[in-house]
Amino acid sequence: MIVNALYNDTDKMPTGVFSEEVEHGLIPLIINKNYVVYGSTIRDGFIWYYICDEYYSYYPAWWPSPAFEVINSQLSRYWVYSCKEEVDYIPIIAFPEWAENPYDFYDRLTDGFNKEIEIFKRYKELMDLEFPDPSISLKAEVGDESWLLCPLCIDAWESTNKLDALVRCPKCQTIMNNPRYKIIPYAQLYKKPL
Repeated sequence: MIVNALYNDTDKMPTGVFSEEVEHGLIPLIINKNYVVYGSTIRDGFIWYYICDEYYSYYPAWWPSPAFEVINSQLSRYWVYSCKEEVDYIPIIAFPEWAENPYDFYDRLTDGFNKEIEIFKRYKELMDLEFPDPSISLKAEVGDESWLLCPLCIDAWESTNKLDALVRCPKCQTIMNNPRYKIIPYAQLYKKPL
């Protein structure tokens, strides 16, 4: 899922999004910038997105959906849904390690615990390549049926991945469009007998 920032000022958002205790003013978003959503929840009647904002260091921050416009509504294939009694039945959609233990995982992540940082970093890398990004115009070249070529550093690597819209050159780390990417309907990804 990808969202585009519409606002970076709390005073321009609908009434009730932020509680009275929250300091009003600018939030660390760049207007018209796209952000990958790494999880979402509901709070005070609004959907909140966990994104890596402009203060990102090693964990995503959550910001309310009225600050954004949805650019790509496809849900991450890494997400699961959870709504548990021990967290007041507040729903969360995120990768399994987070969704199954929402408060503990996020608390440990924001507190800098290495295990949770590594788990988030791994999923972030996967989700960053998952969806098309209109700001990226460079495209990897097809070498043959199992190899791709970076047009910048001319490095080749083995890849038959058709699920991710983007690829990263292992040598120069440039992110570019995946020439093998095909949108596969959800039903085909998870075929189960009826």
